[in-house]
Amino acid sequence: MSTTTKKIWLWFIPFALVAAAASSAGVYVYVIRERAHSYAPQAAAVMPQAPLLVSIAPMTVNLHNERDEQSMLYVGFNLEVGNETTRKLLELYMPRVRSQLLTVLSGQNSSELTSPKGKEALAAQILELLRKLLTTEQPDVALLGVLYTDFIVQ
Repeated sequence: MSTTTKKIWLWFIPFALVAAAASSAGVYVYVIRERAHSYAPQAAAVMPQAPLLVSIAPMTVNLHNERDEQSMLYVGFNLEVGNETTRKLLELYMPRVRSQLLTVLSGQNSSELTSPKGKEALAAQILELLRKLLTTEQPDVALLGVLYTDFIVQ
């Protein structure tokens, strides 16, 4: 081989090494960016928003019965609300809410409350009562549901 051919190869080898390093760095940066973009939306989709709950302290009330026997209801529940304004309103009017709930609960029939349909009917009645009670204070009350935490009929 002549000396000019050797000089061309001597220039070609460092150029090829620099080109390989640059393409490797480009692929590395591309993969890192794609990984960051693919993980970010999945992480946000996995974490659901926590529900807003207002806890109602457990209550004990006397119940009616067809056979005129004495029975009691011990019930505790959380109210699921749709926004922070409704949560604050419920906490502000909690004494009035508890008073109305005690009145409604004491008028229940013990034999009806032992069935799942009776519990669902009571939850619907509680929601209706609270909506009527709170809509006089705020027209857009967002009450979503009643979640029982304690429920004993004796």
